[in-house]
Amino acid sequence: MSLPRFLAAAALACFAHLAFAQGDADVDKMFKGRMGGSFGKDIVDVMPNAKRVAVPAFRVAFVTENHVSAQVRGVYLPGGIDHSGARSSFHLTLQGVTEPTLRAITDQAYAAFLKELAASGREVVPLSELKELFAGFQVSPQGMLKENGGQKVAFFSPSGMPLVFMLHDGPWGSGGFDLTNYRKLEEISVKTGAAVIAPVILVNFAKMRSSGNRSALTAGAAETGAELTMSVPYMQVFYTRGTEFRNGMQMGGDQGSFRLEAPILGGSDFGTMRETAHQDNAATKSAFDLLGKSMGMLNAGGAAQSSTTAVAVVNDQAYAAAANDVLQRMAASMGEWFRKHPPAQ
Repeated sequence: MSLPRFLAAAALACFAHLAFAQGDADVDKMFKGRMGGSFGKDIVDVMPNAKRVAVPAFRVAFVTENHVSAQVRGVYLPGGIDHSGARSSFHLTLQGVTEPTLRAITDQAYAAFLKELAASGREVVPLSELKELFAGFQVSPQGMLKENGGQKVAFFSPSGMPLVFMLHDGPWGSGGFDLTNYRKLEEISVKTGAAVIAPVILVNFAKMRSSGNRSALTAGAAETGAELTMSVPYMQVFYTRGTEFRNGMQMGGDQGSFRLEAPILGGSDFGTMRETAHQDNAATKSAFDLLGKSMGMLNAGGAAQSSTTAVAVVNDQAYAAAANDVLQRMAASMGEWFRKHPPAQ
């Protein structure tokens, strides 16, 4: 059975509009951030203050499973006609990539990130100088799995760096009541005399599609689908530069965050997608609808229901090439942004 196809020209056009091409001249549109919350300074106003930069926390999150669903909410119309809501779901799992490959990709992504920061004219604190400052972090195991928004991801940090999370890591964070790692990053900033940058970078192997949650008054079908496309759809970065650390907290300097505004897309020829299961009630619904029509009953077969599970079959070499490519594009774009706002002389 062939994979279901969801042709949504409007959605594709929107995604294409949001995805930035490599070398986009206006990098200020690619990355956005503020200091001290929504009403603080724009990050580009304080970036020149960072003449020295440290990256003591660097997390690459590899998506291993994607899930999307769609539904058409049922409505009851005058005349006694009950239009039940349709539902559709699509679950796609990554298959064939090994943990050593994900670790190697993470190491290369970190090296590229530091190289781009250095190319912006900033002094970058090497990992070797940070290791003695790692004591006191609350550490998570390499390869830790987390789930959010229909995605399951595996987290890795570079070799020699602990995997840590904190409250400023968005949906992947440690929660709002755990300040240990957050305060530790502030301390590292002051002790190194550097602005600390702590990214979470998401790498996804597929573009999932869904017609969303709509009313039966405006839609008649629920549709989902997927295609293999490597991308960095999300990057959230904590940024802090302290001038003093007293009573367990940073004093002075700048603090905030920045994020990637839209996906950076890579290639699509690194694997194949294979359907493993598909269920729908199309045949039964059609038969009952036909019978109901002869009796003056509409939608006698009830709501359309479908679910598909599939695997993305890859190998280490092809996956690594595609993931390294898109991570290099992300680092290059960020480096261009930092070069546009160089350190003050």
